[in-house]
Amino acid sequence: MKKYIKMSTHQIDIVLQYLKIETNYAVIINGQYGVGKTHFYKNELAPEIKKTTLIKDESKKFTPIHISLFGFKSLEEIQTAIFIELFPILKSKGLKLAAGIGKSIIRGIAQLNQAGDIDKYIGDINQDADDWLKYDELVICFDDLDRKSDSLDLRDVFGFINSLVENQGAKILIIANEEQLIKDTNYSSNLREKVIGVSIQYNPNPKKIYNQIIDSRYSSAFSIYHKFLINSEDEIVRTIEVNNNNFRNLVFFIEHFKQIFGPIESIFQADDNFSVLKNEKQKAILDFTLAISIEYKLGLLNSTNLEDIIDIDKGRFEFVDSNSFLDKIKKKGVESEELDYIEIFKKKYYTNKNYYFFKSIFDYITGTRAFKIDELKEELEAYFIIKDGLVPDQEKILNDLGYFNCLNLSDKEYREKTFKMLSFLDEGKYQLQQYGTIFHFATRFNNILNLNFIKLKKRFKKGILKGRPNYKYLSNIDFYMSVSEDLEFKDDVIEIVRFCLEINNSLRETTNDNELENLFKLFQNDYSAFIEKVQDLNKEYRFSPFWMEFNLNKTIRTINKLDNEQIWKLGHYFINRYRKNIFEKLFPEKAFVIKLREQLDNPTRIRKRKNLHNASLDYLSKCLLEGELNFPV
Repeated sequence: MKKYIKMSTHQIDIVLQYLKIETNYAVIINGQYGVGKTHFYKNELAPEIKKTTLIKDESKKFTPIHISLFGFKSLEEIQTAIFIELFPILKSKGLKLAAGIGKSIIRGIAQLNQAGDIDKYIGDINQDADDWLKYDELVICFDDLDRKSDSLDLRDVFGFINSLVENQGAKILIIANEEQLIKDTNYSSNLREKVIGVSIQYNPNPKKIYNQIIDSRYSSAFSIYHKFLINSEDEIVRTIEVNNNNFRNLVFFIEHFKQIFGPIESIFQADDNFSVLKNEKQKAILDFTLAISIEYKLGLLNSTNLEDIIDIDKGRFEFVDSNSFLDKIKKKGVESEELDYIEIFKKKYYTNKNYYFFKSIFDYITGTRAFKIDELKEELEAYFIIKDGLVPDQEKILNDLGYFNCLNLSDKEYREKTFKMLSFLDEGKYQLQQYGTIFHFATRFNNILNLNFIKLKKRFKKGILKGRPNYKYLSNIDFYMSVSEDLEFKDDVIEIVRFCLEINNSLRETTNDNELENLFKLFQNDYSAFIEKVQDLNKEYRFSPFWMEFNLNKTIRTINKLDNEQIWKLGHYFINRYRKNIFEKLFPEKAFVIKLREQLDNPTRIRKRKNLHNASLDYLSKCLLEGELNFPV
């Protein structure tokens, strides 16, 4: 009875032909998880089934119902689900269940203790009628058979399906991953042979499904995003193909990328300077988000192997034929197993591409932190240097020498451009985070230009110092300057990187002074914005002792200018900040808390007056005392 058919352009016709003949077997649609089997059924197959007339009565058409068996623990649950799917049909058309249906699902109906007047939808089991709904009018699709609960015996499920197709003439479709089914100890070839007549291996059309998904989700409400996804079709579909056509992972990616795309698109539209190299920036965040999303959903990536992903050095990327690699990675053979994880990652997602690591995106996708658009903007500005709306000449040279552009240069051009890059170094034209890459570009290919390393490193440090007035502190500079273990002349590159990190740390002190000054001005001029900023869990102020850096007298004067409600809210803030098990980094603030409370309690003539303002200050003092007691002695 068993017959194997490979999905083709006639895949719908195969099922429709099954509906047009007398049968006593079910059809199984087999395929890997996430390849779009359910999507195919709901969006393409079910609409055609609804148009198909019955074998015995061409005045009627088939009614398809879809039931996911995911997590089902008993046959009664299956029977109940069938009735729940049929109930709206019965109610809307004024029909009753025919005898055969009533018998087969009566135990499931009995589970519906609060279903109300369901009895009127069940006919007399000893008679039949033309206006009753019969099994030969239904196409029941049982989905996720391979994901049922272990407590539900597969033999019972197949026995139930067999009774429907043999005794009731029902048309049954089963959607499953047979690779998982065969792991069930109760699954056997004999059991399958008795129930399954046609096995259809589902091979999706990736481009078709991709466009169906993005059209249904974004064509109306998110037209700009939809257009971007259309233009990115080739890149995204190729990535889905290399990952076994898992469209659940695709949906995870496009939904999460939407939260990134929208805010960054708004900045592109509002900031002309930032919009320079827009396409390159969009491609960089698309490539990275796509790779991280899929690897995370596959369970291969999380915050614990962050360092592995950071350490991918774009200078080590090799030219790889993407089609030949695609063929290899699809085979579960020796070729792919011989590659380590990072090599597979690079070849799957960064064949002939520049690699940019975005910590803001990595943290968001892996659930470490909420997405922060200002952090992504800062990262893009660190990678793509723009000045006065133009790409500076030094950046153009760096791009010409990047991978893989440098390999298209003649030896003469390569030498001229490298020395031009070094002349820009002498002028201090580059940003601090770029010098590790620049040193590598000057010395790569086994020091092809025969440069003297001692002189070169002195030249680098002199040029780096010259550009110091143009640098700004970067909190994540280590992510931009990570050094791969097998990078050429690694120790020399590390020496340059460490020199840059020392300068960056010195910039931090100046930056911190400016930030604290700006923070106190915010306290003076916009109390609500100040409180929101210092309470933000994603900002360093939540866990850093910044209050001790504020001038005490100025702080008192500012508090006295607050209205009564603001003073009470400040008290609540201090209670939360200095609660029990106080954060260790806040210990230095104890002296500030004591001095602030003592100043508030100072019995001046004005403070002795009985009014709401003084009552509010008394409450603030009480809150400070409560927090003070939580500090270690």
